[in-house]
Amino acid sequence: MNKKYVLDEPNLNKIKSSLARVENILLFLDYDGTLAPFKVDPLSAFALPEIEIDLKKLEKNQKYHVTLVSGRQLSELKKMIALNRCHYAGSHGLEIEMSFTEGVIYPHQSKEFDVLSRKNYQKSREKYSKLDGVRVEDKGFGLALHFESENEQSAEEKKLQALFENTAYQVLSGRKLVEIRPEGWDKGKAVNYISDQIKKNLDIDNILRIYIGDDRTDEDAFEVIKDGITIYVQNEDDLNTKAEYYLRNPEDTAELLKVIAGES
Repeated sequence: MNKKYVLDEPNLNKIKSSLARVENILLFLDYDGTLAPFKVDPLSAFALPEIEIDLKKLEKNQKYHVTLVSGRQLSELKKMIALNRCHYAGSHGLEIEMSFTEGVIYPHQSKEFDVLSRKNYQKSREKYSKLDGVRVEDKGFGLALHFESENEQSAEEKKLQALFENTAYQVLSGRKLVEIRPEGWDKGKAVNYISDQIKKNLDIDNILRIYIGDDRTDEDAFEVIKDGITIYVQNEDDLNTKAEYYLRNPEDTAELLKVIAGES
């Protein structure tokens, strides 16, 4: 498919027309690389100020239902950007917090871990904690391995895929990132789950779903939004994506959200 640049006037006008035709807009946004530029220290990767301003405008409009979907842990994601009427999906949707319910929802209960799966998991955590050029983030139910080198990431990813084949874990890759986490859940399933909860709890039906993301893990979400708007944030990557549209970087995301907030 020929990817279309969102901020070209004909494409932008088409999106604005789509927004005007529906009563409710479910806006799903990845965080790193989409709302915030990449940083060496993830805890310093804050959303662009203009993006936060426009998201706060959108959450005041009852037509918009904003969800942040990230590989970050839920608790960390909420610290990076604080919104009041917003839904949060951390750890690729393994942890969800809806604005209209109490507490954290764990929508996916993975199958019971067998002894070999757990042993391989512990072995991986110990191995990569000792390796130079790798930062290990222990999420409790999974590991995120942050690599300094894409070549090293690629080599280690192949080993991990083989190690965890046919186990209760899956191995997923992103930009200089490999995650080991419970098998059977992804951002696409999370987006469908959150969409159903919003429709059920708010008793709404006439919706348009929009998903904006920059990573390989966002492809699962692009795939499930067949009749909505899917936008890939390119950053330094290519355009090998299932999304229909693309933006170049978080600064472009800011421009698009400014337009959307102005239309609301």
